[in-house]
Amino acid sequence: MDHLKWIEIDLGAVRHNVGVVLERLAPGVRLMAVVKADGYGHGAVQVAKAAVQAGASHLGTLTLEEALELRAAGIRAPIVLLAPPLPEQAAAVARARLDATVDSERLAASLAKGVSRSRPLKVHLDVDFGLGRWGAPPRRASALAALIGSDRRLRLAGFSTHLDYVPGKNAVEAEQKLRRFERLAAKAQRLAPGLVRHAANSSILLDFPARQFDLVRVGNLLYGINPTDTAAPLKTPWCFKARIIALRRIARGQAIGYASEYVAPRSMTVATVPVGYADGLTMEPVERLIGFGARFSYWGMIDGKQAPFVGRCSISHVMLDVTAARSARVGDVITLPIRRTAASPRIPRVYL
Repeated sequence: MDHLKWIEIDLGAVRHNVGVVLERLAPGVRLMAVVKADGYGHGAVQVAKAAVQAGASHLGTLTLEEALELRAAGIRAPIVLLAPPLPEQAAAVARARLDATVDSERLAASLAKGVSRSRPLKVHLDVDFGLGRWGAPPRRASALAALIGSDRRLRLAGFSTHLDYVPGKNAVEAEQKLRRFERLAAKAQRLAPGLVRHAANSSILLDFPARQFDLVRVGNLLYGINPTDTAAPLKTPWCFKARIIALRRIARGQAIGYASEYVAPRSMTVATVPVGYADGLTMEPVERLIGFGARFSYWGMIDGKQAPFVGRCSISHVMLDVTAARSARVGDVITLPIRRTAASPRIPRVYL
């Protein structure tokens, strides 16, 4: 491989993680694989295909554009738009046979105008319990469900919520909201017996296993990220790599980097890799400039050893202390930390 930087995506790890989730589901409960934000940076099409092959029944995207990309790739599994679409997108949503999230009478009426009675648009009524992004007020949920059920151009296919639950923060409050959601969903099911109830994301699935309802929406777990303290044997499908393009021997007390801000505390070997904040590596390695607290630092890994960042991260390069890797050479590979959804789409993805 002649890339200077690339991201390796292990689709086998994605399939493994789907299996881990499926093993935790109660009989009859199905799995929605959330592939919004380009599959959390992993590649939505590739991850969606792997997840469906491994047993996911539904896919979740945030926008119409994300869903159309999956349809263009030949993916025929049910796709749910997890955020309400614009009213003018109704016809496109219907043509692509997508499920739309609805949270108001106005949106329901606007969507109904854009579809025909011969092929009703599937909608999921979303209820807001405090997250505040979208969703109908709980007091309006039953009336909105009845309104949707009375329009032959719409089909009430789902009843959902996305809680503001953070593990270790508000578990008691979350349980109360889940109970209230269950009561409202039961009323909606009497109007539309075939609808699916879904409130469990990765955190709720692990911390509230009794609240799976009919469908769970999994994003983080799919990508090997466990946001809870509950153990789960996940695999990490993501690895960001870059090659060393320069090595320098730096003497103790020598200043390097912009504004000579970094002063070597000892003699060290410094490697330069062609990755910077233009690639999504926006983490600033100088603790006094970012204030993350004492001893906070970022590092890459080479030959199983940590290589701390030194100096400022620039637009296209960062330097690392590779003194511990005595055999380091130009061309050697260093793995780097990067927020997956921030990684530039220009960086080649290599699928394993």
